[in-house]
Amino acid sequence: MTLDLSRSIFFTSYGGGHAAALAPVAAGLLRRGLPVRFLGLTTARRVLERWNLPCLGMVDLQPHVPGYRGVLRTGRLLAGEQGSHAVVPPQETEAYLGVGFHALVRQHGLPEARKRYERLGRQSFLPIDFFLALFSLHRPSVVVATSAPRSERAVFEAARRLGIPSVCVVDLYAPFEIEWCGSPGYASRICVLNPGVAARFAAHGVPVERVVPTGNPAFDRLKHLDRAALRRASRAERGLRDEDHLVVWISQPEPSIHPFSGIPGDPTLPLQVERHLASHFTNRGDVHLVMRLHPSEDRPPQVAGERIRYSNSSEPLDPLLCAADCVVTASSTVGLEAAMLNVPVVQCMDSIFSPDLPLAELGVAQAVVRHVEAGSCIDTILARKRDTVSHPSPSTLGPDAAELIMQQIVALGSFD
Repeated sequence: MTLDLSRSIFFTSYGGGHAAALAPVAAGLLRRGLPVRFLGLTTARRVLERWNLPCLGMVDLQPHVPGYRGVLRTGRLLAGEQGSHAVVPPQETEAYLGVGFHALVRQHGLPEARKRYERLGRQSFLPIDFFLALFSLHRPSVVVATSAPRSERAVFEAARRLGIPSVCVVDLYAPFEIEWCGSPGYASRICVLNPGVAARFAAHGVPVERVVPTGNPAFDRLKHLDRAALRRASRAERGLRDEDHLVVWISQPEPSIHPFSGIPGDPTLPLQVERHLASHFTNRGDVHLVMRLHPSEDRPPQVAGERIRYSNSSEPLDPLLCAADCVVTASSTVGLEAAMLNVPVVQCMDSIFSPDLPLAELGVAQAVVRHVEAGSCIDTILARKRDTVSHPSPSTLGPDAAELIMQQIVALGSFD
């Protein structure tokens, strides 16, 4: 395959949430006839497919980078130590692991690379060397990614060293990412959620002219929803009566250790929440539960009940949120989306990620210290069940974030 990145706008995204922030921007640029290339890593691929965006994988780039052409065997060995993922092709997993580990070896030597990988797994990856070699041969006009670590951070570091303009989209509050996103010259422009986040970057020493409050493009769609119609249709499809309540748990994987703070976590927490909700509402014939799994959670349903069902990323999210009477989460951005749709939100603060997105502190959720308190909190909310669709709050959504970010990219790339 011939690789053509020259004069392109090179996007990189890891994971569904980050891809959702960048996909509307990439799609808008393509509609304008601009050359876009999108590296979609791990579960980002599914989001990009929904947007009909052509998607490159690490397996497509790796053969074109000198010094990395023989890494698939290593990646295959590392992949064999892990379970397969339903969304990610095996070849992509092998290329991703092989490139990441090979870059680690080139930076630290084989013994140290093995130690780091044994301790941190793929969280040890920062393949700057790979993207330096790639961009030196195939130089894009602008690099665009979010604030995520590993490959996205490596893309920005490579662009900084080669003098390639770049745009970093900070989708939320960057509680840890500000440490590297706010470093001198990290990106030509940093597009953030709101003026409050912009002030945080300014306080961190980032020049104000480099930080632009744009909003998160993943939330642009919310202001275009006919919430009343979606609620009626979605509830009718689920066989819910007007007097029935729908409670939605938004799950996320809980690792054994926080990737940035090092705080220990409990990987069984998501299942504990599901069991608590199922037990608490088992005798409530008017309460229906949906357990919405994260795109990275490749696990079968583990809690059963007459009014319990599981959902995953193959099911559209917006109708589900509009149908809900309460959304429960620990740290998912879906909680913020639900709040924007005026759906009551309960946040469980016993996840290691909960402090990274303090929804209650932002005034958009009720917090419970431990997940076993969630049921009682939901009872109170349902007892005063309010109309979840009659009070739109467009002022919280702001202007079209995708358009504002596109303006920054086009200006930096000097496209005619």
